Amino acid sequence: MGRKKAVGIARERIDMLLKLALDTAGESVSEAESYVKLAWRISEKFNLRNKTLLRRYFRCSRCKRFLIPGRNLKIRVLKNRGVGLICLKCGSVKLIPVLNEKR
Repeated sequence: MGRKKAVGIARERIDMLLKLALDTAGESVSEAESYVKLAWRISEKFNLRNKTLLRRYFRCSRCKRFLIPGRNLKIRVLKNRGVGLICLKCGSVKLIPVLNEKR
């Protein structure tokens, strides 16, 4: 199997695992967390750049936990700084800059 074909299959598998994690997050958080861990390991194995969605919303950068908005993730709009994602497990804050429109 060629490298390009393997990378394509890996990307499909990551997308499928993330959809499964979102679907099962309401019923079983531990199962959804295992799907996210597996997706992360696949991306590391094939040296793929993780999608923005996976990096920002699915894993805490400090404690590596699965983030579910409202359950263990607070999303706050910070004045003149952007959007802050606050993990309720470890308290780490991830800032997402937002461009200001000048009028």
